[in-house]
Formats: sequence, structure tokens, C-alpha cells
Amino acid sequence: MTTVGAVLYLATRTDVVTDLPLFLSWQTVRGVWSAPALLATGLRLSLPTVLILLCHELGHYLACRYYGYPVSPPYFLPAPFGLGTLGAFIRIGAPVRSKRELFDIGAAGPLAGFVVLLPFLFWGVAASRPVPLPPPPEGIAEMLLLVPGQSLGLSLATWATHGPLPEGYILDLHPFALAGWVGLLATALNLLPLGQLDGGHILYSIAGPRHRRLGIVLWSGLLVLGLLWPGWVLWCLVILALGLRHPPVADERRPLDLRRRAIAALLVLIFLFSFAPVPLATVTVSS
Repeated sequence: MTTVGAVLYLATRTDVVTDLPLFLSWQTVRGVWSAPALLATGLRLSLPTVLILLCHELGHYLACRYYGYPVSPPYFLPAPFGLGTLGAFIRIGAPVRSKRELFDIGAAGPLAGFVVLLPFLFWGVAASRPVPLPPPPEGIAEMLLLVPGQSLGLSLATWATHGPLPEGYILDLHPFALAGWVGLLATALNLLPLGQLDGGHILYSIAGPRHRRLGIVLWSGLLVLGLLWPGWVLWCLVILALGLRHPPVADERRPLDLRRRAIAALLVLIFLFSFAPVPLATVTVSS
């Protein structure tokens, strides 16, 4: 994450040009680790991102321990491309007994991760610079910029710290802002009410066996969003491989209480705050 994240940071900036590939190659490793300033930038992105992902999984872990379930510690999934990670996960070693316990375990992760990502998001956006889209440097016909998707959360943080950006302006993001964006993306993906994602656990705890029928409709809607961003098609295939069906709990009768339903409404707001229809866009700047 430190190595690939440093290149991701460069790819989102208007004031630098890089030919380092956005995957873990020898060229990328040598380019990042031979430049102390760039390596420090990679660490300012990777360490907050790891902390956000860790707190998300610890929310699940501590909820499992509270209810006495055997559970693994959090495991991180590295990736040699993109963000440098595929996230993290825990393994629960026993079936969940009730809808209420399922809800608490599913909700604890997004709530914990969201609380931790907010300071990085707002601090990082405040430290970012609004800049006009520049022409490519001399001798370069066109330049490709990566632009993190404008979720409601990123837009509100920008408005709160910089006001409305003029037409043709974007933010040169601070590494903390990129970490906050990754946290928003992870939160939105996990809160999708599908399969055995966190949102799927929450939906099953509310809807019970109707979860699968609702899941098919929601999965189809996500597939349609693939017209805007092809990554949604890949995510739909991942969810399909994991299964849209949610395993039943032992106690299907006892519904959620009013407090948990209020938390469910809060999680819907967090999802809307975090979700971006196009999580990552590209902008081509021509001379």
C-alpha cells in the first residue's frame, strides 16, 4: 500500500507527471523507495488507510467477542495494483444465533471505521489545494489524471473547508484526504445490502428470508450502475461468487428493537454519505 499508494497520489496530482505504473513492479518499487519524500507520502496514505480498515474489522471482532463467538483476528488482503489492498476480513467460527446479534456484528464495523475516517477526510481535504486543470507540461501532448469519485462525503468536506470550487477547478488531494476517500469507498462497498457483506447482514436482520428476493433486485441495480463505472460489474461478479443467499440464524422470530432500527437508519445515511456512483474517474488534459 505504501508503494502503490505513492503512485496513486502522483496520478491524482496536477503539479507532477509520473511514468511509474500503478502496480507493484520493480520500476515502481525502485522509484518510490529511492525517493525519501515520495516514500514519506506513501506512508502518509497507507498508515491512515490501514488504521481505518483495522478499526472497521475490530468493530466486528469486538462485537463477536462480546457475544461469545469464536472469531479470528483481522486479516489484511494485499494487492499488487490499484489501492495496494483488497481490504480486510475476519472469520466467525460459529453460526450467528439471532437477528439482533447479527445486526450488532454487521453494524459495528462500518460504524467504527466511519468514525475513524472522518478526521482524516476533513483534515486531509482542508490541507488539499484547489487548482485549475492545467495544460500538460511542455513536450507532452496530453496528461491523464485520476480523480477520486465525488461522494456526498467528499463533496461536503470540500464545501466545508474550501467553499464551492470554481468551474474547471479540482483539488490536489493531501494523502490524508486520499486515505479518507479509500475509507469512504470501503464503507460504501461493505454497506451494500447484498449477500454476506455488512449491509447484507443488516438487511437480513431486518427482512429475514425476504433478503434474497430484495438482494436480487438490488444486485440488478448495481449491475446497471456498471454502465457508469465498469468496476461495479466486477463487484457484482464477486458478490455473485460469494453468494446472494444469506445463511439463516437460529432465532428468526425476534425482530429488531427500536434502538437498532434507529441505528439502521443512521447506517443508511452513512451509506449515502460514502457512496459515489463513479468511485474513480479519469480526466484527460490536452495541450
